[in-house]
Amino acid sequence: MDKTEKIVFKSPTALILENGAAAELGFHLQKLGVKKALMVTDTVIYDLGVAAEVMKAAEEKYGIAFEVFKDVLPEPPVENVYAALEIYKSSGCDGVVGLGGGSSIDVAKAVAMLVTNEGTYEQFAGIDKVPKRCAPLVLMPTTSGTGSEVSVFSIMLVNGSKAGVVDQNISANIALVDPLLTVSVPKGVTAATGLDAFCHHLESYISTNASPFSNAICLEGIRIISKYLRKAVADGNNKEARYWMSYASTIGGFVMNLTDGAAANHGLAFALGAKFHVGHGLANAVMLPYTFPVVGLAELEKVRRIGEVMGLDLADLSDREALDKVSEAITALVKDVGCLRPLRSFGATEADLDDLVAETNTQTRVMNHSTYRLTSEEIKEMFAKAL
Repeated sequence: MDKTEKIVFKSPTALILENGAAAELGFHLQKLGVKKALMVTDTVIYDLGVAAEVMKAAEEKYGIAFEVFKDVLPEPPVENVYAALEIYKSSGCDGVVGLGGGSSIDVAKAVAMLVTNEGTYEQFAGIDKVPKRCAPLVLMPTTSGTGSEVSVFSIMLVNGSKAGVVDQNISANIALVDPLLTVSVPKGVTAATGLDAFCHHLESYISTNASPFSNAICLEGIRIISKYLRKAVADGNNKEARYWMSYASTIGGFVMNLTDGAAANHGLAFALGAKFHVGHGLANAVMLPYTFPVVGLAELEKVRRIGEVMGLDLADLSDREALDKVSEAITALVKDVGCLRPLRSFGATEADLDDLVAETNTQTRVMNHSTYRLTSEEIKEMFAKAL
């Protein structure tokens, strides 16, 4: 039954999703009063020349100056935040731009937060603990996955475990989403980040925090990704597929704001990322075929709706049979885009199962969002099957 409780929708001040939107970064920084921005990105984006191209347009047309922090790591440690913050403070910056995947964008949010809030990232980890609005912040995704450009989350590795700041005060002033920035993304990254977006919609749809508002967005996201992810992976130059994957990713970030984040699959993925440094999107992808058939048992009516928007014919099936068919379709999607990989390929063995379970159980925020509460034995069985 749909909830009739309070719905809270947290979002950035503005979202612009348009092919070519990156060319207008300078205009938006100027409107925010920014004269010198810290560009937070990673070495891949920097070496490809994407950051230079974006900065050049802002410099030449609007006179914006930049400093660059290009050392964001996958599954970023909190030390990345402090290193970038030092550059911001020492070079006289007055705004932050995050350019890249979810890691760069999350670091940019954290830097902007610490500019205006005295303290450490660790002190603000948790929900609604940030007292002041962050420094002027523009976020520009180069992947279609996290939706972090419109979310109120910043996730870092702190002492080897995932920790997150969740607060409206770290959201962007402007999310500038240019699908053309994603065209150069390799197949593997396209696949993994696209499945991360899929998980955002799927997990939020069967979350304890689901609402009529979030449900509508989730079904739209599942529908779009089911239709376009294979196309985007097959041909990275398919601009139609890239556009719609950017759209699905971004609305996935919005839905995470509505549901306060994802659920059980993300908990297992966080553990895999923390222990074996598997990229966040890929970690979600490899665990999804093992978690969904179990957590879906608590949401058989919703599972049927998931299958319908994925284009499956479930008319003659019982709810339980529908779960099996939807689970098969999800596994096929993971396999078709090359993400059905055993955990052994990341170095995991049977000896690591208990540690993975223990780390998963520390992820109480997302695990508690699942309408199916997984036991440690069930979590261990999922990791064992994924080996």
